Amino acid sequence: MLDDVTWLYRGVPIESREVADVYACGEIRPPRAELTGDYWREIHIAGDTQTGYLSWTTDRDIAEGYAHDTSDNYGLGGQIVIFRVRAESISEDRVFYGREEDDEYLIQGTVAEVSISESAEEDEDDG
Repeated sequence: MLDDVTWLYRGVPIESREVADVYACGEIRPPRAELTGDYWREIHIAGDTQTGYLSWTTDRDIAEGYAHDTSDNYGLGGQIVIFRVRAESISEDRVFYGREEDDEYLIQGTVAEVSISESAEEDEDDG
């Protein structure tokens, strides 16, 4: 499914608890790890992301846009963080298609080996 993909991206406002988690232990946990399966994936895709999945995209710009939108919607400070994880580090049985228009993939459970993406150029160099 992700054979030609090097990085997956996830964008969040800097105030997100995920930022502290990545700095502390390099991983992100889904909000409700027990809510998995076909039904909960559909619920997640429909917009209720309180599931056992985390949304990631192959497009860094989409992750950045999502983070800015979330910050604006919640009246936060506007600073964002873009996470990245190597696609090859995620076992294929945990990856599911999400919203096609967002190049979204849903990853079931905790995602480890997450780092901060400083820039698209850095990611290309690290590819």
